[in-house]
Amino acid sequence: MFERMILAIAIVIGAWLAYRGWLLRQRRRAARGSLERPATGRSAVLVFTSPTCAPCKLQQLPIIDRILADWRDKIEVEIVDVTEKPDVAAQYGVWSLPTTIVLDAQRNVIAINQGVAHEKKLRDQLASTTGFELADGSDWSDAHVRATAH
Repeated sequence: MFERMILAIAIVIGAWLAYRGWLLRQRRRAARGSLERPATGRSAVLVFTSPTCAPCKLQQLPIIDRILADWRDKIEVEIVDVTEKPDVAAQYGVWSLPTTIVLDAQRNVIAINQGVAHEKKLRDQLASTTGFELADGSDWSDAHVRATAH
């Protein structure tokens, strides 16, 4: 019985290490891919989707639209259809949909989100790159955003 528990723990640890290694590999691939994009002085979000991805259409894209409503002039968003641009998906190591990749103004990878990235998470990731801060320290759901002075 004890040997089985040790074996189960070893398998879980091995799987976790393999997953972490895969994420590190994806981050490196995304970093190489992001450097090929020209810097524009604004942070960017790459949203990887497909025509058959229901969570992309019903959850991720509406979240991106809400963020754009507030920050249209401060960020860039590129929607990448992986069926039309599989080379771009491969360049960034995308292996699940939806995937969002947050880039800073110099096109360095700030975050890679597999699955639906919630609005607060994306706003926090973008805010860490663009100099935004909450006006009153409250939650994003009821906060007003303002740009900090540079």
